[in-house]
Amino acid sequence: MSKKAILILTFFSISTCYLHAQNSTIVSDWNWFKALEEHISTANAEELLENKQEKLQSAKDIDRNDIESKISKELAFIHIHKTNNLEKAMALLIRALEIDESTENESALIFTYIGFYQLFEQVEDYYYGKEFLEKASNLLRNYNIPPLRLYINQNLGYTYYATGETGKSIEQHQNILQYAKAERIPKIEAKAHTDLADIYANENVYDKALIHYKNALDTYRRIKSPLQEAECLNAIGDIYLMQDNSEKAYENYVVALDILTDIKNAEAQLAALYNSVGRYYLKKNNAERALANLRLANPLAQSSQNQELVQETYALLSKTYKDLGDYKNALDYSELFKALDDFLQKEKNDRSILKMQSRYSINQKQSLIDQLELNRIQKEFELEEEKRFKNFLIIMVALIAIILLLILTLFIVQRKNNSRLKAANLKVKAQNDELEDLNATKDKFFSIISHDLKGPLNSLTSFSGLLMNHTSSLSTEEIQMLAKDLDKSIKNLFTLLENLLQWSRSQTGNIEFTAEEFDLIETLNENKKLLEKQAENKNINIEVKNTKSITAKAHPNSITTVIRNLLSNAIKFTEEGGQIKMGVVEEKNRYVVKIADNGVGMPKEVANKIFRIDTKHSTQGTAKEKGTGLGLILCKEFVEKNGGEIWVKSEEGKGTIFSFSIPK
Repeated sequence: MSKKAILILTFFSISTCYLHAQNSTIVSDWNWFKALEEHISTANAEELLENKQEKLQSAKDIDRNDIESKISKELAFIHIHKTNNLEKAMALLIRALEIDESTENESALIFTYIGFYQLFEQVEDYYYGKEFLEKASNLLRNYNIPPLRLYINQNLGYTYYATGETGKSIEQHQNILQYAKAERIPKIEAKAHTDLADIYANENVYDKALIHYKNALDTYRRIKSPLQEAECLNAIGDIYLMQDNSEKAYENYVVALDILTDIKNAEAQLAALYNSVGRYYLKKNNAERALANLRLANPLAQSSQNQELVQETYALLSKTYKDLGDYKNALDYSELFKALDDFLQKEKNDRSILKMQSRYSINQKQSLIDQLELNRIQKEFELEEEKRFKNFLIIMVALIAIILLLILTLFIVQRKNNSRLKAANLKVKAQNDELEDLNATKDKFFSIISHDLKGPLNSLTSFSGLLMNHTSSLSTEEIQMLAKDLDKSIKNLFTLLENLLQWSRSQTGNIEFTAEEFDLIETLNENKKLLEKQAENKNINIEVKNTKSITAKAHPNSITTVIRNLLSNAIKFTEEGGQIKMGVVEEKNRYVVKIADNGVGMPKEVANKIFRIDTKHSTQGTAKEKGTGLGLILCKEFVEKNGGEIWVKSEEGKGTIFSFSIPK
């Protein structure tokens, strides 16, 4: 055998052994990751943290970077899924990233990237999460670890759907489906069918959704998974009901009911099924049968502790009692629905504020990750340069004739790499500048919130103190007057939180500003009707100038919010007996909506800053109504998201005209 053949064979053997060792390492890390997930889901957070903190310190003491990286990730996962301390989790993951990149440990890097994905998923920042998940996917291409590949592909499918990339999401789930079929893994095959069916159902593509639900149903029956079989039957029934095929819907519900009645701990699924049957009977105008099923659903929904399911049951019961003419029970369940809705809305608002605060803090640390990425690029560049220099020396000895060509090649490559480094530095600088602006905006924004929350909360505290300490000395009229003031403070606080939620949803991209055709004049009249009682309290006349319909194309809900805020402002700053006029003017490329009042008006310096978040301006109305400070900021945000602009003309003592445009 020649020396050349021996050299090639040796290289091939070494490469094969290296890849096998790397595969073994990633398999081991995957098993560690799954065991950690299971342990975190069942163990106590304090015990977990205490144990891991001691191990982390020990690893630092003996300079074991590999152990420090792994324990840092373990602590980060605990903070993400147990304590919700996302800033601490970010710091731990950054440290793990530093170690893994410096040691070029691809297996460890994959799970560090998964950690960053889970962290950004917690604050619903799916775009950043997607970047890290794609990095993990790219690293895994060189290895054959099917369970880990499935885990990443499934989460990429869910993340792509969350970022609005429906086509990519479907492609991921279809790839999983093909793999599961080829490898004959029925459980994964059924789950892939269900995921695809859910996407098509959400997109109102019912024919494709039915195909995938039925395929999933066949697979679950084959592997004898009755709970999932019943869930598929319920989903199929719901689609038939939406397609007005009531009889087929009922057939699927009946089969699902027979299965679920024999399964323990299936309260949520059974309650959802009884609700579906109740909807079926309501559609058939058989309120008595609907009520019978919904009465069965109610205690099951309560037992499942699924608040959304309980809320759905209350709504159906209220509608059913109304259809039966039992208005007392209809009102009772409507009030239960409203109370639960208020509770869930408050929880949602609280979570939104918490996530928004976490997102600001995490974004401040994002520059550290970008700096690490820059360092990695620079290190790769340095290694590449070193490798080229060695090759240059070898080639110079062997092939003197091509030295000039090689020098030219190195010069071109070096210039390109320098351009990359320069571009990366500029990117980091731009991100740092952006983060400084974000931080300043955040401070000003939370200053507005704290100021506007303080007033209503102080009022609530004062009113409750008066009621607690002076109840016996207060007359009925005084108590009623306090109750009215208390109601005003609560409503003002609710308006602030509602505007805050709307603003935060628009900032985080959770509102899709999809343009639809709608009647602008009808929208003006609806808002007039909504706020007419408020205007009547001040004897204010509201007039809509246009009588004929005007069809505009924009996001209807956001435009309704703008009109409601501007009309509410006009009522607030118009004296008793005043006049408010609303109308739409058609211009060349746009419609202009105008809301004019003959109220108190405002100075020019106030008008110039009322749409800015970095200035605080909230004035009491003519009847001492309190503002939230966010309404006009929200109006500007929503108008601009629809491609329009908003402006104000006002003269102190004569009135104000708010105008905004919508592109045709």
